[in-house]
Amino acid sequence: MSFGIDHPLLAVNDLDHAAQVAERLGFTLAPRHRHPWGTDNRLAFFSNNFLELIGIGRPECLDYRDENGFQFGRLIEARLKSVGDGIAMVALDSGSIQRDHALVAARGFDDARPIVFRRMAHVPGRRDEEVSVALDILHDAERPFLTQFLCQQLRPELFRIDPTQEAHANTATSISDVWYLSDDPAYDIAHFRRIHGEAAIRGSQGQWTIHTHKGDCHLLDREATMACFPILGDIEAEPPRAVALTLTCRDLDAAIARWSDAGIDYHRHSETAADIAPGWLGTLLRFEQR
Repeated sequence: MSFGIDHPLLAVNDLDHAAQVAERLGFTLAPRHRHPWGTDNRLAFFSNNFLELIGIGRPECLDYRDENGFQFGRLIEARLKSVGDGIAMVALDSGSIQRDHALVAARGFDDARPIVFRRMAHVPGRRDEEVSVALDILHDAERPFLTQFLCQQLRPELFRIDPTQEAHANTATSISDVWYLSDDPAYDIAHFRRIHGEAAIRGSQGQWTIHTHKGDCHLLDREATMACFPILGDIEAEPPRAVALTLTCRDLDAAIARWSDAGIDYHRHSETAADIAPGWLGTLLRFEQR
């Protein structure tokens, strides 16, 4: 079993500004929420996953450690200080955190145990209610921005409470791919093998793909990354990190019309695909009409 893409965490230095840019790009965002470790977020929901914009809201809380000693907020801070805005971690979906933890532990990821965190959710027409989420952090301290984690919503009925939030002016419907850049993919693929299992892995040398039931992760060397995403230019391969997302959309022309009206630059490289450069939201966004 390989765990599907649930939500990339796109770290931003200024959450309010990033939210404004995301809305100009045509995303509908949920209200701001807080985490106990000092970060705040805004979410863009899709049909089967979502994008999380995450920023530091309360620096005094960044030393918060979970039961395993992991400092979630400090990893977000490290991403921002190291290479600026961009994807810090990727959450994977879990239907049963205990079952799925046993699976990754059997593959060699038995360093820590699942934790539960709670936050208040805004429920329209009702008072705020507590949402509980179980997390299993799959972390390599030497390659911190390759971190993925299992995520199970323990009160899903309080999570997707407004279906209108899944409608976006850019017609985005899902995150289908996460693209990682590495200075040593042959080394780093072992990290993903411990998470997703051998059967999910395809490729060799500088180009690997991790297939899941909900989108794919790709691990590329510098040359392959530059060939796939020319507008990234002469990108540095260190530290290893996610540098691009592919989002499916229903109508690329409608997305482009939105960007043109909002003064957003884009690069259309085929009838069905266009790229938004990372200068807008910290990571390259490739829209593909499917």
